[in-house]
Amino acid sequence: MDALVANGKMDYIRAIDVSHTVGLTESAIYELIRCRGRMLEGLMVFGKPKLTEQFFVNVIPLMKKIR
Repeated sequence: MDALVANGKMDYIRAIDVSHTVGLTESAIYELIRCRGRMLEGLMVFGKPKLTEQFFVNVIPLMKKIR
């Protein structure tokens, strides 16, 4: 994930699906959204049972363009 961000691959990202990313932790998803969330219009997190309500309470305000 760090390499993608460093190489500019996520500069114009509009939506992301992290549903089937077993190795991606809650903190990694949060950091991605913290850095790129203002541009995201959509986020798919199906199948991530460890993401708590508090995660979404913290993340939704970071996503200004969410639909």
